[in-house]
Amino acid sequence: MSPRTALVEGASLVARGALHAGVDLFVGYPITPASGIYAEMIRLGVGIAAPDEITALQYLLGGSLAGRRAMTATSGPGFLLMAEGLGAALAMEVPLVVVLVQRVGPATGSATMNAQGDVLLAANVVSGGFPVPVLCPPDLESCAGMTVLAVNLAERLRTPVVLLTEKDMVVGRRTVDLDDLVLPDPVDRPRYTGDAAAFRTYGHWNDDLVPPFRPAGDPEVQVRITASTHDEAGTLRPLDDRARPNTERLLLAADPDVYPSPLEDRQNGADTLVVAYGFTAYAARQAVADARARGRRVSLLVPRTLVPVLGDHLRPALAGVRRLVVAEENLTGLYRQALLGAGIMLGTDVREVIGVNGMGKPIAAQRIADAVGEVQP
Repeated sequence: MSPRTALVEGASLVARGALHAGVDLFVGYPITPASGIYAEMIRLGVGIAAPDEITALQYLLGGSLAGRRAMTATSGPGFLLMAEGLGAALAMEVPLVVVLVQRVGPATGSATMNAQGDVLLAANVVSGGFPVPVLCPPDLESCAGMTVLAVNLAERLRTPVVLLTEKDMVVGRRTVDLDDLVLPDPVDRPRYTGDAAAFRTYGHWNDDLVPPFRPAGDPEVQVRITASTHDEAGTLRPLDDRARPNTERLLLAADPDVYPSPLEDRQNGADTLVVAYGFTAYAARQAVADARARGRRVSLLVPRTLVPVLGDHLRPALAGVRRLVVAEENLTGLYRQALLGAGIMLGTDVREVIGVNGMGKPIAAQRIADAVGEVQP
């Protein structure tokens, strides 16, 4: 065994990734099952406690606007309390990351039970029809690297980003070779370096339609920040011709290359594709292996970006596929609904979409294998 091999929780890997990404302000409030991340970030010296989740988001807004890399972690009830702050972060273009650790709902639900019921909540937490990016680790070993990618995306696009995890992913433990962790290089938010007199808080857009940043309180430039509709200077305006462009460009970046691509295990001639994310991907991998052992040709896709639903990322895996099996630990097939709503199957050969769903216990590999079906005669 490598001297760098250790039995670690997902929570500690999230914290490790956050430090690597340069997070220097974590503000949180303890809530099961996200408390391990909260405790670890405080132990590492970059976390502070807030009196509640509402206040935590406000602290993060101020810290990020001052130039800090900001992050928090919570679960469903706390995430709902953060909704107003997340809307302000999107409107004011404040980069921050919320690690949302899912548990059974609704409301208080079962705080110690795993679930995947917050996909659409995470995406649509902001009012006005403006979704936020939602990333998801494909396995526990990826929690560190995906945290870096979430921070990088927030910094690059100046937006709040949700890293969607689950109780079993964060509280669970696996033996990991720490030398094998894939940790992307951190990126910096775009900075304004032009003429101070010409600076506009929401102007000078780059190719991603993101304005360069100067910290609030900068003595050289006027940084005017508002969560109301505004023009390039940050002056509050109704949705007129000067304010409309600054509102419309808050929609998710159209360039798919800025988002993490899915993990794929394609098999030539496969007419069935299994899609699973997060903790359910473990069962999906086993189900695909079992099906192949029976002679069934089947492919696997594990998305790391859940929102936006990226057709350019997902559609190639649908080539030749007639049956799509989507496994997730909720009762109504939330991600399946997102896939169908995005229309990525239009123009493909898909004729059957099967959901494998449940609540209160992990999706079993056998249930996914049953949905894949037997070898065709």
